[in-house]
Amino acid sequence: MRKEGRIKKIIVCAAVLFVCAIPLPFMNSVFGYLPLLAAALAIFGSWGYMRILRNQLEYEEESEFQDCVRGERIDFNVRLRNRSILYYPLIRLDFYISDLFGADDTVTSQTITLAPREERRFPFDVRFDHIGTYSAGLRNVQLKDMLGLFSWSRKNPRKYEVVVTPKIYDLEHLAVSMSAVSESEKLLIPNTIDSTDYSGVREYVIGDPIKNIHWKLSARTPIYMTKVFESYTNTGVCIILDFHSPEYDTETMMRIFDAIVECGLSIHDFALKNGLESVIRYYDKKGEKTQFSSYDPDNLSGLIGDMPRIYTDRKKTRAIELLTEEGNSIYAKGNLAFVTADLNQELMEQLVSIKNRRKNPLLFAVIPNVLEEEERERRKRPLAALEDAGIPYYVLDSAEDLMRQV
Repeated sequence: MRKEGRIKKIIVCAAVLFVCAIPLPFMNSVFGYLPLLAAALAIFGSWGYMRILRNQLEYEEESEFQDCVRGERIDFNVRLRNRSILYYPLIRLDFYISDLFGADDTVTSQTITLAPREERRFPFDVRFDHIGTYSAGLRNVQLKDMLGLFSWSRKNPRKYEVVVTPKIYDLEHLAVSMSAVSESEKLLIPNTIDSTDYSGVREYVIGDPIKNIHWKLSARTPIYMTKVFESYTNTGVCIILDFHSPEYDTETMMRIFDAIVECGLSIHDFALKNGLESVIRYYDKKGEKTQFSSYDPDNLSGLIGDMPRIYTDRKKTRAIELLTEEGNSIYAKGNLAFVTADLNQELMEQLVSIKNRRKNPLLFAVIPNVLEEEERERRKRPLAALEDAGIPYYVLDSAEDLMRQV
């Protein structure tokens, strides 16, 4: 791009000089050279003026970025000083903020002038609308001459890293069980058939593990029977975050990420305030299983820095493995909250299976409002399986929707 810009300027200058040279064949005097000489002097003078100006500008960033909560504004100031006796006809400052994926999210430009020996400060009011770790700062300073033919840019090598932490919403209640969940005794048949380590049997329902079917007993009955194992669940909450999402535009993907993280932390905060043990589990940016059970609400930067970016590659989807692992564990928490933007049949079957194993699953489904109503309803269709099984679920555009639904 810079090379193309230079070629265009050369062509413009050559065209101007050619036009100014047209009177030469028609004027038999020195005055015929005046337009050409004036144009050449103007172009050369403008070029020399720019060479002087670019060495006489001094700028300094006076603000240090710091971690902030999503939606907050940060003030950033740039101090400019003209050390010469010349006038700066145009200075452009470009300030940028990256998005969650490393590309530019917003670029703010401000055009100013500087008088001889003048010093000025220019504030930028920056708002960070999404959770994550971002780079931000003054990208470059660009100067232009009075004719607009020449320009000079100086890139700012300094970059700031800003960690934007989530909002945590104060929820009043959720459909969590405050006591260990147990199956109805009317549905549970005591184990009197053999001495294996399960506590009883009941009718098989879709979602139960095939390996738990009691094949000998099922052969004597018209229906399948499944083994029920002893449960040692406690009254805590295990929150599993799924960072896989269907593909949307970048802005929507960032909003989905906000909703998943803020929803998980708000549930965690609710559990702790109500005396329940709580743990959040997910796969971190290295692809490793990660969990935490306590955090400092005033310092979430380390947690956010550890989380992966939201992704669309289904081959990387592994959060359901955590759900299966927790659902099969006899020592797991009694409540399993799964937060995701990806609704599918496999997930529904797993949640129903967990329900049948005397645990209390909850689903928090992030479906953005940018979808057309017909498409939004199509995405919600798998939730019918949860209604039939009596499993609580919440459909959210953002974590703030939890405040209206609970």
